[in-house]
Amino acid sequence: MLRIVHIAIVGIIGLTGATTSARAGSGQCYVDIETRIAVCQAQDSVSVVPANQSSAQQGHEPQSEPSTNRAEPSIDQASERTDAPAPTPQNQGLAPGECAWKVVNPSPEPGDPRWEGHSPADGVVLYNDCNGPTFYQFAAAAPGAAPVVPPPPPPDPAVLAQQARGQLDLPQPTITRSPDANNSDPALGGAPYTWVQLWTWVWTLPQSWAPKSVTVTAGGVSVTATGTPVSLVFDPGDGGDPVSCAGPGRPWTVRDGNDPPTRGGCGYVYRHVTPRGPLTSTVSIRWSVAWTSNTGAGGTLPELVTQASSSFYVQQIQVVIR
Repeated sequence: MLRIVHIAIVGIIGLTGATTSARAGSGQCYVDIETRIAVCQAQDSVSVVPANQSSAQQGHEPQSEPSTNRAEPSIDQASERTDAPAPTPQNQGLAPGECAWKVVNPSPEPGDPRWEGHSPADGVVLYNDCNGPTFYQFAAAAPGAAPVVPPPPPPDPAVLAQQARGQLDLPQPTITRSPDANNSDPALGGAPYTWVQLWTWVWTLPQSWAPKSVTVTAGGVSVTATGTPVSLVFDPGDGGDPVSCAGPGRPWTVRDGNDPPTRGGCGYVYRHVTPRGPLTSTVSIRWSVAWTSNTGAGGTLPELVTQASSSFYVQQIQVVIR
């Protein structure tokens, strides 16, 4: 029959050293400084109480010298585990009699076999890894004791992914085109221009066309969202349909002439001049967004768009005959 270890947590005191002990009649109390909880062993039972309460109840002050008795709890079904954690510095090199039952911290996940079918709200899990294999034992909270607050559940990776997406710092496209975006006409107050019935090429520089990532971590869950450029979109601003190109575009060369863009080029032909003022065009980059996590979960998120606009005139090509 499994003997239940009762917990009555009332107060906490500061201690030094890995453990300290005090005789308790025919039993003995051991204090774990990691949790500041005393584990008291009588002839046939184990109880877990606060360090200050254990010494007050037993009528002894904690002693700094180690006891010669080894604290082995008399629990019929304490389970030996082969997957126990490595001994902690507080337990290494302890002489017999200095071993103590300690509270597993952080607590095992709900459903872990060490809970022996109980909920984390019902108590705590103790362990003893001194001078041999590690033993685990569930300890139930005593009636009227402060309830054991289970650790909060880990955050949802999908929620962190949305946060990471919102933190992506994606660059705007550059305003580069041919005829040169820096062309200026003094007759138009120095405003830039392009030509009617001529292919106007557009592209963005390499620094604005590269994947960007952001990682968000909370509660042991880490999520990385990555934005990847997938297309360059040019809205000519004259009422025509936007042009979508599957890449960043490229600069015009003399070899291209006035042929439609090829080999990764991107462009548009304006069919009319702008006699009543400049038009405003917009260059956009569409970004796909994907996420991964250290839990194995992952997926895709709604795409993002960055854009930049510029105003210019569309002028008639002037032919000079000599």
